Amino acid sequence: MLRFNPNLRWLYAELPMLDRYAAAARAGFRGVEVAFPYEHSARDIATILDDNGLTLVQILTPCNWDAGERGIAALPGREKDFRASVQVAIEYAVQVGKPLVHAMAGNLESGMSRELCRDTFLANIDYAAGIAAREGLTIILEPCCSDRFPDYFYHRLDEGVDIIRTVGRANVKLCYDTYHVQSEEGSLVSRLRAVYDHVGHIQVGDVPGRGEPGTGEIRFPFILDEIEKLGWPGWIGCEYTPSTPDTNDALSWAQSYGIARPAK
Repeated sequence: MLRFNPNLRWLYAELPMLDRYAAAARAGFRGVEVAFPYEHSARDIATILDDNGLTLVQILTPCNWDAGERGIAALPGREKDFRASVQVAIEYAVQVGKPLVHAMAGNLESGMSRELCRDTFLANIDYAAGIAAREGLTIILEPCCSDRFPDYFYHRLDEGVDIIRTVGRANVKLCYDTYHVQSEEGSLVSRLRAVYDHVGHIQVGDVPGRGEPGTGEIRFPFILDEIEKLGWPGWIGCEYTPSTPDTNDALSWAQSYGIARPAK
């Protein structure tokens, strides 16, 4: 059976962050992902995970998200900052169960050389992957759709695969997110099959609006069945904004996978 995990930045946002872990566990989730867990010590998060029988699936390398940064890995002149962020993420990841580490590329400013940004991204990901490999960690790359991130370094799966092939490290993988892929490319199943050998994580969100499965145009029973047929061994992250104020009220789509509002 497919294994789902909520992104706690999006799901259970009606609760304080540290309460979201237990809420996810009560609904039947056995994994979670948290973009920036760093405001809480790794020791405290490890304890919360253990107490709730949860696996931390993915974190991001730190960046100044509130100031508009969407990563810095492809930004020339920020190499020192990126390498410092990698060290922080890896040291944290080792203490909380070795989740995937997503290195976001960043938004390009007008006039930036794409060739220079690509070279910067390649060098930074190669560095991150080398450090991560020593700890048994995987670096995740995720092209993001132009509809949501118009200035982002890359938007299409093939661009991510090109980076992965050029870096040539076994621990650099692709995140396949139904929201981004459908928004940018469509043909969800054929695109998944085309890049499947490079995929290290899958996320789901519907289009338009990035709501839960069943709120938009994607036929999720079909795509999830195809993912299962492919023998997907990893987690599937729920990265969407619930359509109801109470996250549990928007979990009907997941009942057949053992996820549902907990009994009172």
